[in-house]
Amino acid sequence: MTRPLNFPQLQAFRAVMQTGTTIGAAAVLNTTQPSISRRLAELQSFSGLKLLEKHQGRLRPTREGMLLYRTIQKHFEGLEQIETVIAMLRRSGVGTLRIGCTPVLALGVLPDVVEVFRERFADAHLIINTHATPRLMDLLRQELFDFILTTGTLVQGDFDVVAMKTLPAVCVLPHGHRLANEAVVEIGMLRGERLISLGGSDAITLTLKALLQASGIDTGFAIETSSSITVCAMVASGNGVGVVTPFVAGTFAQKVLIKPFVPAVSVTVSLATSSQSATSLLAGHFVKVLEAQLQKLPPTLA
Repeated sequence: MTRPLNFPQLQAFRAVMQTGTTIGAAAVLNTTQPSISRRLAELQSFSGLKLLEKHQGRLRPTREGMLLYRTIQKHFEGLEQIETVIAMLRRSGVGTLRIGCTPVLALGVLPDVVEVFRERFADAHLIINTHATPRLMDLLRQELFDFILTTGTLVQGDFDVVAMKTLPAVCVLPHGHRLANEAVVEIGMLRGERLISLGGSDAITLTLKALLQASGIDTGFAIETSSSITVCAMVASGNGVGVVTPFVAGTFAQKVLIKPFVPAVSVTVSLATSSQSATSLLAGHFVKVLEAQLQKLPPTLA
């Protein structure tokens, strides 16, 4: 009558198959030769099969033994894959990191962060998608990102939000502009300028409009666009001036003049995660690198 097999018996049989002797199997498994022999005897007795036979001083499998070994080997390969995944998770969390961010941060912040991160976690697979803030929030609600990064306004109740870094917005001017020699650009200096702005719901635009109104300056913008990148490109071509996030302005440093803007208009990089699930270890490592890189930024990027 057959009896249930156990893991030590299968482990001993596999080791004998790989080494050809019970002595070799004992060395591999860090046990004794009698222990290996006992497990093999139990395996053959409990299974009701002859699995091994002696041949020229070594053990070789019968046909049944070879078929069983192939099945056992697949089982152990699966265990080894599990152990590999566990080791990876222990080291860095889930191997794929899904990041959502605005185009401005993808251009002005993430490249340096990713470079440092990949030096530490070279095997990590990063998926970075850029969208406007409302779309980022929609995708995070669906848990399609591990976290999102934005300088836009986030709905606090839906997510866990952390303010990562706050810097003042800057004024960007074309080369040769009349304000080129000014140390700072004050709100009153924008009188008569062609202003290039972001959309009407953008935080910088709303604050700028309020400042212009308070100073009695026309709030009609010559050009309105949805991206700070486009604002900087338009300024570089001489189409006007703009007030933008410092992160994107820095990437246009060779093409535009960057000036501190007074009064200060704060720009905050916020990180949001789903309130429904905990972040992975890998995401935690990335956020630490992000924090360190953001702290290296000067109080103003102008």
